[in-house]
Amino acid sequence: MSKAGRKSKDKAVDELSAELAGAIDASLSSTLIRGIEILQCFSSSDRALSNAEIARRVGLKRPSVSRLCKTLAHLGYLRKHPKGGFRLTPRLLSLIYPVLSAMPWRYEVQGPLRDLAELCSGNASLGVMSGDSFVHVQTAGIPPGWPHIPDIGQTGPLHRSALGWSLLSMLHGLEFTDKLDELQTLHGEEYARFEGAINTAVEQCRKEGFCVSYGDWRPNLVAASAPLGKTEEGHYVAIACALPRYRVVPGYFETDLGPRLAEAAESIRLSGTFQMPVTAD
Repeated sequence: MSKAGRKSKDKAVDELSAELAGAIDASLSSTLIRGIEILQCFSSSDRALSNAEIARRVGLKRPSVSRLCKTLAHLGYLRKHPKGGFRLTPRLLSLIYPVLSAMPWRYEVQGPLRDLAELCSGNASLGVMSGDSFVHVQTAGIPPGWPHIPDIGQTGPLHRSALGWSLLSMLHGLEFTDKLDELQTLHGEEYARFEGAINTAVEQCRKEGFCVSYGDWRPNLVAASAPLGKTEEGHYVAIACALPRYRVVPGYFETDLGPRLAEAAESIRLSGTFQMPVTAD
């Protein structure tokens, strides 16, 4: 490479580094952060994305996104789509497997999850708290014609879902207030709209062992959830059941399914794998 070519390349690298740095903490790797942000742009409804769309979503210039996407493709985590843009690759699943294999307790609840799914003729799932979201780590039941089928790895919001509320109910004291502060910071006005529902649902979980969400996350679904407990590794875990709104009978979730879900959670805790956090007061 010529001296002029090297200078041009060095300048491009410097510009990329400066752009990536932005408002990111200087002690962190901004390039790694942006690379992960690019992978997080994709979803079940956005399976193929162009450089331009990715650049818009992560707030970078297209040349910067192009270099990052090329690197991710070189590593095998992205691939060029025949019709243009990029798609995620199955190689990403290799990163998930070590996480799932460290959760052997997922298999202990397979039977109860299947029973719950059959009981409500819907879906049952197991969720773990992760940041401001929950992540499905086990599911059961796949009724035909469903508007939403939870799958392993799918995420949802803590602040506006039954599963999220039941997970929040297991936090106490400073841990609880810190988490609410985090959600308020990240979700602003949306958090404010659901603050009352959060407090009501958390209180119901602590008193009755379950809570219900009437379309707060997905408008066409009604869901009930019960806190399961905390694992030895420190994971907060909850179980949930959901039905399409058109199939919901008035009072069913509050007087029948919810209490049964709480009983199932209590029964699962007898194995000793999950422990309900003890409050200081």
